[in-house]
Order: sequence, then structure tokens, then C-alpha cells
Amino acid sequence: MNHHDELYHLAREINTATATVAQTTQEAERTPLQWQLPGRLGSVTVSGAGELTAVTLDATQLHQYSAAALSRALLDGIRDAEQQAERRRAATIAAAVAEAGLA
Repeated sequence: MNHHDELYHLAREINTATATVAQTTQEAERTPLQWQLPGRLGSVTVSGAGELTAVTLDATQLHQYSAAALSRALLDGIRDAEQQAERRRAATIAAAVAEAGLA
């Protein structure tokens, strides 16, 4: 195999590997993550990219919270869900990069 063919095949391997990582990234970003709020208050859902998509509260639990405590629980839950989604996304991408031999 001549030098030109070797470079061509190497470029194809790299393109295939990066396309696989890109697809894995898109799938990770589309996979939602649901995070349970403390005290059976409800849950928050974020996209795989960490964007808030839903908040579900159990109305029977709301009487146990002051407005300040409720807002704090919601903000903490949203932050925790966003961080967990980012950790999951980063781990998924790192695994895909390693599997593709790009790292």
C-alpha cells in the first residue's frame, strides 16, 4: 500500500470514529434524566444536555414546605439534575472516544 492509500484509509478510520462519537453525543443529549426531589416532593427532568424540561410536584407534600424551603428544594434539585446529566454525558462521551481509539 502506498503512502497516499495509507493516509486515505487512516482518514476514513478517523472520520468513522468521530462520526460514532458525534452520534453517541447526540444520543446522550437526547436521553432525559429524572431527578427525585427530597421528601417525596416530586421530581425534575432535564435533557441529557442538562436543560430543564419538566417539574412534577406532589401537591399533597407542598404543605410541608415554606415558600423559601420549596424554592430552595426546587433550585437544589434542578442544579443536582443538571450536574448529574453533565456527568453522565461526559462519561458517555469519554467511553465512546476511548472505544473509538481517539484518546
